[in-house]
Amino acid sequence: MRTSGFTRWAALSGALFVVLWATAFLILGGTVESGNSDAEISAYFGDEGQRARGVVALFVLLAASLPFIVFLSVLRARLAQVEGVAGVWATAAFGAGLVSTALWTVAAALYVLPYLETGSEDGYQLDLDTYRLLSDAGFITWVSAGTTMSVLVLATSVLGIRARVIPRWLSWVGFAVAVSLLASFLVIPVIVLLAWLLAVSITLVWRRNVPESPATAT
Repeated sequence: MRTSGFTRWAALSGALFVVLWATAFLILGGTVESGNSDAEISAYFGDEGQRARGVVALFVLLAASLPFIVFLSVLRARLAQVEGVAGVWATAAFGAGLVSTALWTVAAALYVLPYLETGSEDGYQLDLDTYRLLSDAGFITWVSAGTTMSVLVLATSVLGIRARVIPRWLSWVGFAVAVSLLASFLVIPVIVLLAWLLAVSITLVWRRNVPESPATAT
């Protein structure tokens, strides 16, 4: 089956998502963690420029969720074409993507909340114990999002092998990416995920013809 022009080019929303994420982290720059000393945390949030960068990074991450939802819809449609309307893998990929998006949004909000409150006009002073609580909660939510995302990568890779909705080499790489996301508490798996999503996005644009499943072809 030949995909329509809009559906084909809408897949670039995945690439836009990757670009926005990379931009957000470049804007944010260095950060502190709950394990840093009280003096380091206080100095970090006492920097007005750093607080401004944190708020901007949050809004960029929130904006990134919009094209990612579009990408999920395009990916689901492509997977359903090769698996069937009620396909388990297509549904799992779409659901996992939505859950991960929600968790990433919550994690970003928890991380950035101290940026919004510190230095506000009402003279709010950051409580370091509260910061550490928010930071740890954000970290757990972030790891949960990455782990959930492994379902999307796995489902897409399985159908890539079965029906070549994406190249086989990209599917095999996807299996490795899915396993690595079980260690989302590290930075490398997230970077690898973004690179894989960028490759899938470009592939979906490049591949005009999508094989139909036996169920939809009859």
